[in-house]
Amino acid sequence: MFDTDPHRFMSIIFSTWLLFTMQAVFSAGILPSLLFFPMCAAEVWLSWWCFDCAYRTEKFTRYANLRLFLNLAFAPGFTFLLVLIAAYKQLRLGPLTSLSLACIPLLIAFVIYLALYRWRSRTTVLVARGNRVEVTAPPFRNQSLQGGIGAALSSMIYPMVNSYDSTALLLAFIFFAISLFMLFYHRVSIASLRSLKEQELKERVSYTFMEVERIRARRAASFIGRWS
Repeated sequence: MFDTDPHRFMSIIFSTWLLFTMQAVFSAGILPSLLFFPMCAAEVWLSWWCFDCAYRTEKFTRYANLRLFLNLAFAPGFTFLLVLIAAYKQLRLGPLTSLSLACIPLLIAFVIYLALYRWRSRTTVLVARGNRVEVTAPPFRNQSLQGGIGAALSSMIYPMVNSYDSTALLLAFIFFAISLFMLFYHRVSIASLRSLKEQELKERVSYTFMEVERIRARRAASFIGRWS
C-alpha cells in the first residue's frame, strides 16, 4: 500500500486527486442544492493535500495518510454516489432523505475504521531505519489497473444520472462489500501507520522516505516542483 517508488510517486498522487475529483463532481451534479459548496470545499482541501504530498512535504506519514485514504475511501465514495443516484434519481426521494441514506455506508465504514485503528497488530509493514521509513510489505503492482477500473467505473456514473432503470443500487451493494473487504484487508497497514505516528511523537522526530533523494530529484525535474 505504502509504495514510494520515485518513478510512480507523482502518478499515484495525481490518480488519487483525479479519482476523488470525479466523485466530487458527480456528487455535486446530482444534488447541487446541498452538495455544491461542500464538494468545492472538499476539492480545495484534497487539491492542497495532493499538491503538498507531490511537491513539498518530505514527511512519510503525510504521504502514507494519502495512500491509506485512497485505498480505504474510493469504494465508500462510489457507494455514496450510487446510493445518492438510486435514492434521488430512481426512487425520487427528497434531497435530505437521499443524502442521509447515502451517508449511511460512509458512517458504517468510518466506524469500522475507528475500531480497526484501535486494534494492535503484532506485525508491521513500516520499519524505521534512522530517520527514514522502510516499507516491508510487497508493493501493489497493479496501480494502473486500479486507476483504470476507477476511471471506467466513474464513466458509468454519468449515464446512470439520466437513467431511472439503471443498476445503481446493485452496484452500491457491490462497492459496499468492497469497502468492508478493503478495511479488513488493510488492517495491518492501519495499525502500522498508527504505531509509526506514535513513535514519531514519542521520539520527537519526523520520519522521511527511504529514497528521499530520488524523490527530490523527481520534484526538481518538474516545472511545478521548481517553483513550489
